[in-house]
This record gives sequence, C-alpha cells and structure tokens, in this order.
Amino acid sequence: MQNIVEFIKEEMSNRGMTYDLLAEKAGTTRQNLWTKLNKNTRPNFETVRKILAALDYDLVVEKKKGAADPGEKEIADFFASTDEEQVSYECVQALFSTMGYSLELKTHKNEENVKQGIDNY
Repeated sequence: MQNIVEFIKEEMSNRGMTYDLLAEKAGTTRQNLWTKLNKNTRPNFETVRKILAALDYDLVVEKKKGAADPGEKEIADFFASTDEEQVSYECVQALFSTMGYSLELKTHKNEENVKQGIDNY
C-alpha cells in the first residue's frame, strides 16, 4: 500500500477537496490538517482514521491469503518494527490484547532454578 499521507492527498486532489472542507469533515482546523499532512508525514493512527472517515473510508484488518497465525519469526519482526517506530509498551500490550493475545514474561534461565531462587550468574 502506498504511503497513507500520499493516499489522502491524492484522494483530496481527485475529489477537488480543499483542506478547509476536509478539516471541517474531520472535525479539526485547516491549519492542523495541513500540518498533519505536510509537516508531520507520520500522523498518529487516530488522526489517520479520522481523516479517512471524513473521506468515507474505514480501515479494516484482513488476514493475508494463506497467512498463518504468527510464529516466532513474525513476532520477532513485529517487535523489531515496534522498536523502530518507538511504540510504547502499553500500546503493544493493548494491541495484542484486542487480538486475543497477552504478553507474558518468560525467563531465559532454568524455570526450576528461578523458582528455587538459584541464580547462576
């Protein structure tokens, strides 16, 4: 999928829609909308959803054809992406929770030794 900001700008252009009109439909000011689409090329998810709703679009989550539930590699890739994007722990925890998953702590050490308080540094 193309960059979402570019998609929004292209959609505005195709419709002959001004920043004033889209801002009104999105419940924001023209200046705020302009800033989100021109100075901040990485607007937050809520902002994108509001703008898309004003353009009569909904974001939907679809499982890719043939995709299985995430394995270790996919989860590692997801964590790498969240690190790169500097996503908060609470955000990641909430995302997993809404999909029916939870984040659990698992020690790298022998579980039995941890339970007994044995530490081998």
